[in-house]
Amino acid sequence: MTDTIDFFPITVEQTDWQSSGDLLTRLRHRVFVEEQGVPESEELDGKDGEALHWIAWGQGDVPMGTARLVGNRIGRMAVLEEYRDKGVGSALLRAIINHALRTGLQTLVLDAQTHALRFYRGVGFETTGPEFMDAGIPHRPMALDLPRFSHRRVEPQPASVDDELRRRIAVESADDFARHAEAIARGSDRAIRLFSDQLDRALYDQEGFCEGVLRLATRHPNAEVMILVRDTADLVSRHHRLVELFLRLTSRIQLRKLNPERETLHTEFLVGDEESVLYNQLAGGYQGYYYRYAPLEARRLGQDFDSLWDSSAPDPAIRRLHI
Repeated sequence: MTDTIDFFPITVEQTDWQSSGDLLTRLRHRVFVEEQGVPESEELDGKDGEALHWIAWGQGDVPMGTARLVGNRIGRMAVLEEYRDKGVGSALLRAIINHALRTGLQTLVLDAQTHALRFYRGVGFETTGPEFMDAGIPHRPMALDLPRFSHRRVEPQPASVDDELRRRIAVESADDFARHAEAIARGSDRAIRLFSDQLDRALYDQEGFCEGVLRLATRHPNAEVMILVRDTADLVSRHHRLVELFLRLTSRIQLRKLNPERETLHTEFLVGDEESVLYNQLAGGYQGYYYRYAPLEARRLGQDFDSLWDSSAPDPAIRRLHI
């Protein structure tokens, strides 16, 4: 697969204060206290324990920035000076927006330092009030209407969908699974959710499939490519096209390792745009089905996927492959 897009490597990881508080404190202290002169007593406001936090990692496992979400309020967006103007803030913001969309939030709000207004407006935030001072720094309140920002196509539901599109197609070989997986990757224009045991190379280490994923990931800043893998050991030790694509586009493709404490009856499935479904029912083999159009099935699997995803985390061993 040939591609000349050169992305600054960024991996955005969701975390919490209990496990990452020391690192989050150091990042924010450098930006807010040392650089901007914010009193430390104001920077630590007692809300971090209840917040969701994100860290942006760079090549060599270097932390570059952070942000948090309390309810629907984004705050403490801090990018170290040497990593600014490289897309780190945008990657953090995209991760939070995608989380908000998945969890059903209708709006996101924040108080933007006035020098950053253009940055937030660039992704759809609008000012909602006059300028005010906070810790001696001018700010303005802003908000993002998430349904408008999602940019999902508004299409009238057809009175009837072609029966051929709704047909359940039995799939019983690696070649057929690979063909349908490529069709979903190439046909999706909003989101792909892939749950896999170990990213079967016969299905996902294929040029056509990866080209479809690349097209989706780079088409729109709000496109979602989410890959959840049960066992990542083989991915760390051997080259895999899809993992290589993730490592090049970590600000646009997300890959996590399934929390080993989470139990699931699913073996392997791929969902595209909450419409298309490819499901493998046979662990270690190939026996399943494909639907070109099955929105109820797609949404049900998407909900199961999101539940598993939210309790899982990036694999540090794969992240170290950036080095």
